[in-house]
Amino acid sequence: MVETSRKLVPLEGLRGIAAFVVVIYHLVLGFTAKGVGFVPHGHGALVLLTQFGLGLLNGGAAVTVFFVLSGFILSLPFARDRRPARVLAALLKRWPRLAGVTVIACLFAYALILWSGHNYKAAAHISGAGWMASHGNSPILHHHLSWAKAVRDGLIKVFTEGDVRFDSPLWTMRIELFGSFAIFLMAPALFAIRSWVVRFALVGLVMLSVGTSFPQTYFSDFLVGTVLAMLFAEGRLPSIPKGAALPMGGLALYLFSFTYEQNLLIHAPLKAALPPGDSAHFVWDAGAVLTIMLLLGNHGLRRAFSGLWAAWLGLLSFPIYLLHGPIMLSAGAGTLVGSADTLGVAGGEILAALVTIALTLLCALPLARLDLAWTKLLGLMTRPLLARGAQGAARPEAG
Repeated sequence: MVETSRKLVPLEGLRGIAAFVVVIYHLVLGFTAKGVGFVPHGHGALVLLTQFGLGLLNGGAAVTVFFVLSGFILSLPFARDRRPARVLAALLKRWPRLAGVTVIACLFAYALILWSGHNYKAAAHISGAGWMASHGNSPILHHHLSWAKAVRDGLIKVFTEGDVRFDSPLWTMRIELFGSFAIFLMAPALFAIRSWVVRFALVGLVMLSVGTSFPQTYFSDFLVGTVLAMLFAEGRLPSIPKGAALPMGGLALYLFSFTYEQNLLIHAPLKAALPPGDSAHFVWDAGAVLTIMLLLGNHGLRRAFSGLWAAWLGLLSFPIYLLHGPIMLSAGAGTLVGSADTLGVAGGEILAALVTIALTLLCALPLARLDLAWTKLLGLMTRPLLARGAQGAARPEAG
């Protein structure tokens, strides 16, 4: 039997932590000259620890966690209900569900760009950060700036082209949308199959077919989440004793710290084993699997991640992810420009980071409430479809 959503609060906490990892990753990219690829001089233990810590500021790994969690959460309903009506309702809701908030995010970014002007360039001149100078890898051109283009980008282009002109983190939305579609089509079939050998064979075949070419390769992350959902729904996730939790957690951190920017010797075996192409996310998939198994299978961790803080962090995670970039490139950049002479460059960067975090949290709360209301409305709109599907499924039994 599928457990109640209350039992999944630890995963909401994980989603929130992943969102903050992305925020901190971008803060380091935006307000430091060398970013997370900084390699200290020397060869001592402190240098090694510093490099390992910088590796954990891994935006790519955090995004992979998002995709694995999406595959997990989106697959679970099909453990109980695999009717075509359920699949159709899920497919119909997914694009409006995402587009409702991405349009708001692009309009929000457009307003901040008009308000802040070229403060990001001045901030980049102070910090020496190339990421800030490029406006978060999304250079602004004059003909890009209109509310109509912001609406079009948030409604269509971020999903069809991965366009990131207004809000660079939205490059993930194309993968999220089509990865979700793949899950809605595959999860019912995988749940219906009772043989785990056949299940793993099908999942492996799909992962092999999508290969390591961007962006198709990221479908594998969603499938990893689906496999975990099947294990969870069927009560097959193992209970993790305290003695095993620590080494499993350490292994997960080691996998999450893997980046191509760093050249730690401890990562050499991973680099040697990975196939060519965009394949680092396979390492992070393994880290996500270990982390989810720990949060759901270890009593102490599950209890620690079941508090109100985890529920709230999960609620705010998507808005935090959507809004932090535009806020950092406007209000954060302006704070650095205005405070560097008084506080020095380092002091101005710290203040700019704190202002970015505070404003992101402040703006994330109303967007989270809007997102909840929008999701509820979409559920009400598709309820008649599910009701008709239930009637159709019951009619042959009545005969």
